[in-house]
Amino acid sequence: MNGIAAGFVLIVFAAVCGGAFAVPIKLRKRFELENLYVIGAGITMLIIPLILAPIYLPHWQDAIAQAGSSVIWRGLIFGFAWGLGAITFGYGISMVGLSLGYAVIMGINTAVGSLLPLLAASRELLLQPPSKVILVGIVGCIVGVVIAGWAGRLRERSSLQTAENSPKRVGLGLLICVISGVLSACANLGFAFTSQVGASAQKFGASPVISGLGSWMLVYWGGFGATLLWFGGLQLRRGTWRKNFGAGALHDFGLAIWMGVLWFLAMIPYGMGAYYLGKLGTSVGWAVSIASSLIVANTLGFSTGEWKTASSSSRNVLFAALALLIATMVLLAKGNSMATEPRTQIPQKRVEPVARRNRNLDLLATTRNGMK
Repeated sequence: MNGIAAGFVLIVFAAVCGGAFAVPIKLRKRFELENLYVIGAGITMLIIPLILAPIYLPHWQDAIAQAGSSVIWRGLIFGFAWGLGAITFGYGISMVGLSLGYAVIMGINTAVGSLLPLLAASRELLLQPPSKVILVGIVGCIVGVVIAGWAGRLRERSSLQTAENSPKRVGLGLLICVISGVLSACANLGFAFTSQVGASAQKFGASPVISGLGSWMLVYWGGFGATLLWFGGLQLRRGTWRKNFGAGALHDFGLAIWMGVLWFLAMIPYGMGAYYLGKLGTSVGWAVSIASSLIVANTLGFSTGEWKTASSSSRNVLFAALALLIATMVLLAKGNSMATEPRTQIPQKRVEPVARRNRNLDLLATTRNGMK
């Protein structure tokens, strides 16, 4: 498997985890959102990274320090904004449903998170044919997400859920989803614009494939700060911290762990995949990740009964959107392959000297035999 194929596999895997990330929100019995998020975020942003960093990032503290204070602050600020996006994500999903909420949030997320790194590239790179193909793919992905959102809206109008959600509540929920989409894109922006941390980590011996964990740690710390400040304070104000104990708390604690692990796996494999995709990996990879996670989210929406009472027309619109998303993923893959030399998992420079040495030994043996 070459590097580009490995990159897409890792990103799709991350998207599957990202698409399943919201399921625990719907399955909780005792916890409020604030209980679930604090525990899940602690596992995602603190516990797992601090366990993995000493293993995969030698001298990770020094690597982050060498990147410079401006890079550190950049990662923390983007991370804090991303944390606010995660907060509003939960509320938006609760108010408008998984399918519609995911469509709106991820549509805006795609536009901001994919286009800004692409526009930040050099002008020469931006004007090349591969970049134009990728740009068309990103726009197609956004259109597909918008159509999926339209399908979700049609579903809301035709299903029994319209009796439960007033127009005012749905309108507020959509506004929250828009805000969440902009803020959620800051995760990719934080990763893309703190690449100096990964470069610094590689100087200390980290593999380039996993060196992006250093950037994610900065984003995670900022994100956990926002999560703890909001949801921790909410628990204190509402007294819902008591729901962390008692009957049913153990069940929801397990869901929080599940949520935290999925949340982590939605980010780190994405970063590894973006490395394999090459110089435009953060743009191509983010769009592919969003498209894949939307497909997963709607599949889960079907399995949990969200589309059970929906009209056939709303389902047909959704199927058209998913088909468009799949087509744009193929287009993005084509554009990326045009722009990037494949990165193999076993670099050629490690293999060729061995082969050359063997050929030299064979030649030397033949020469000696001839002299005899």
